[in-house]
Amino acid sequence: MRNIRSDIVIVGAGLIGSALALWLAKYTNFSISLVERNEPLSQPRDGNQRVVALGALATDFLQDVGVFATLGEHHCYPYQKMFVWDESSDGELCFDAGNTGHASLGHMIDSQECTYQLQQTVINSRVDCHFGAQANALDFHQTGAKLELDSGCFDAKLVIAADGNRSWVRQQAKVFANRHGYNQRGIVTKIETQKPHLECAWQCFLSTGPIGILPLSNNQSSIVWSADNVLAERLLGLSDQEFSLELSRALQGRLGSVKLLSERLDFPLASVRAERYYKRGLALVGDAAHSIHPLAGQGANLGFKDARVLGELLATANQNELGCPRLLSVYERKRQPDNNQTDSLMSALHQAYKFDLPIWMLARGLGMNLINTSDVLRNALARQAMGL
Repeated sequence: MRNIRSDIVIVGAGLIGSALALWLAKYTNFSISLVERNEPLSQPRDGNQRVVALGALATDFLQDVGVFATLGEHHCYPYQKMFVWDESSDGELCFDAGNTGHASLGHMIDSQECTYQLQQTVINSRVDCHFGAQANALDFHQTGAKLELDSGCFDAKLVIAADGNRSWVRQQAKVFANRHGYNQRGIVTKIETQKPHLECAWQCFLSTGPIGILPLSNNQSSIVWSADNVLAERLLGLSDQEFSLELSRALQGRLGSVKLLSERLDFPLASVRAERYYKRGLALVGDAAHSIHPLAGQGANLGFKDARVLGELLATANQNELGCPRLLSVYERKRQPDNNQTDSLMSALHQAYKFDLPIWMLARGLGMNLINTSDVLRNALARQAMGL
């Protein structure tokens, strides 16, 4: 088994891991390795259901590493407005990019296409890439970490876990993560609506979970329907036509009739919080450190914030400081409170719309309408939605 020396080894070549590898390769002189258990993505098909809503900070990061410009309108669609309402009251909220000083509220980005472009870019960079590489063991020592693969063994100053909310690296490092399930599933699919989406992201809060309509080009949209498990099971068992009718009714006909353009996929919804974001020789980023409810679409934005903060800290370090707890503790102090606060807010909103007491529904509607009449409050929430 060959030994490979690398200053920084990133495990996980998804959006955050690949983007961070490219950023570090561009702005530091450290040797960077990227390890991914799967083979690189093939050119995605147009039917991908999953998109991420990215704000300015995240898209600036993608621009910085040379990938944002590779995404055409079909895979990267700017949206100008966001309309939110409560099915059980008259509460409504509307955010408009024109009131924020930005050209758009953000971009709806095809997650598979973006990951594909990131992986292709990183493969052709100076980053030492290992795709289809199975990790077998991870040990930490005073000067860094040793990561054992089928193909060799890495000696690294720092291992960065970017391998998702069930992170193998986090488990091997014995970093505890609290996991709270919402007893919901997220149903995703691509649709076309009878009425134009008006470059607007639409969100309806139901007592059984919110529905997000994420606008794409050609009047198409991607949906994320967060539904309680019993309802999700029923929805997944419907025919395409029955599901389309159910979705149109749940949206109260605001977008007219609905036509499905892809199959429905689903995934369990949970909040995951790592107890800590580092130990000697280790840092956690993205979903390996935190995973939140998708109702506001902030998960990827938080991950890119992690990557930016950690990257900038590492760029100030010398080689011997890379895995130093003193340096990595600064990263945790800068990112953990923001991530936990956002997670708590998402959980609170999730609970708030599950109660169906008349007095509570009335108060909920009054609260939404009050915010909608206040430029200060509305713009503050808009900035939160934009990932700023």
